[in-house]
Amino acid sequence: MNPTTQVLQTKQAIVLCLVMSNLCLMASNVSAQSWQQPVEAMSNPPAARQNAAAIYDPVADRVVLMGGRSSSGDLNDTWALDLPTLQWQKLSTTGTKPAARHTHNAVYDPGSHQMLIWSGRSISAEGSTLRNDVWSLDLATMVWHEIIAASSAPNARYGTAAIFDVAAGELVNFAGFTDEGRFDDTWRLHPGSGQWRDVSAPIRPGARCLHTSAYDSARERMIIFGGQRGPDALDDVWSLDLGTNRWQALPAMPAGGRRFPAASFDSAGERFLTFGGEKDGTRYADLWALSNQGSEWQLLSADGEGPPPRDRAVLLYDESRRRLVLFGGTSDDGHLADTWILPLRSPTVVESLTETQPSSLALSAAYPNPFNGEIHVGVQVGTDLPAQLTVFDLLGRPIRTLQEIRPGIEAAQRSWDATDDDGRPVASGVYLLRLQAGDEAVFRRVALVR
Repeated sequence: MNPTTQVLQTKQAIVLCLVMSNLCLMASNVSAQSWQQPVEAMSNPPAARQNAAAIYDPVADRVVLMGGRSSSGDLNDTWALDLPTLQWQKLSTTGTKPAARHTHNAVYDPGSHQMLIWSGRSISAEGSTLRNDVWSLDLATMVWHEIIAASSAPNARYGTAAIFDVAAGELVNFAGFTDEGRFDDTWRLHPGSGQWRDVSAPIRPGARCLHTSAYDSARERMIIFGGQRGPDALDDVWSLDLGTNRWQALPAMPAGGRRFPAASFDSAGERFLTFGGEKDGTRYADLWALSNQGSEWQLLSADGEGPPPRDRAVLLYDESRRRLVLFGGTSDDGHLADTWILPLRSPTVVESLTETQPSSLALSAAYPNPFNGEIHVGVQVGTDLPAQLTVFDLLGRPIRTLQEIRPGIEAAQRSWDATDDDGRPVASGVYLLRLQAGDEAVFRRVALVR
């Protein structure tokens, strides 16, 4: 089966049904989760490091990683992990690079298709430097630019947590360690104008550093976890409503506090995920999930041997394959350069435990892909039922319903002009085309670049 095509058939017993708008995704317990260390990622990995920062680039289908600290010092190199092949490649960039650093943040701005780097710490023979500079890397041209602050900026800091608010087009940062101690402030940056805004609310999580965060785009919120305020690691979890800039406490992590945990958000499973971290000198390799309703934590088990315990790692969610990508960090034996993937239980129901029935629906390769303007796809319907072609975003929300296809059509072509059902242009990003007839459907991933 083409890796960008997924078949849904509904007969087997259902364990979990996640309803995302009009799209119902169902999960079964057919196969257990299992960490994998791909051989392909071992041939040319980045140098072992801790406290790097990385983003998922949905257009090029890759992880882009920058900086961190190795045994020889701070780094400012840029690497890409190609997700179809799981091979690392050092990227050549132009323009003035950001200074070498660690404990910085990287976020992805889909509107301008760029990676933003902000904050961090640089250690050299001259001492330690905390940073509050912001840099953008154009992911199409691979050119670095510094974003000069056009207003008062946050104090220079490290050990922060940041996400990109896609709806507002702004970087959002919470807390961190400064020359004046730990802060509990919330700031927003508009990268196009360089304008910073302090949006700190009266009720807030409390000062900290060394925490982690993830972006829940469906509910438009930022989720933070852990870190350190005094001598002990923190176990509290908070969500920031990105529409109101108000914080709300969520259930604490059952396993206790963590410093330097890694986190990501499983958009298909609608859950916040956190891996590893350190507490009282012990590093961990556990993976925990907090449901999107914010009411229940679950320890996710995996078959076989997984990554060794670590903190200061990078954890990303591969949207198109619904899997986690883990890189680097620090173990009891030192800095790491290993890459691990964890396929998450797919939100699909299969026909049986041993086989998947062939589909009578087909979507051909879409072209051009990526596209800017209009994309075309061939469809085939071999059922007795009419089929519907619908465009979804990666959160399962229907964007555009296209013309119905009559049953028995051997081949037809449909086009999408990158607008929603109301005729409004949609933002750059990755979308799913779903061809469905009855209980059966096939998907194809497409990328819009404006």
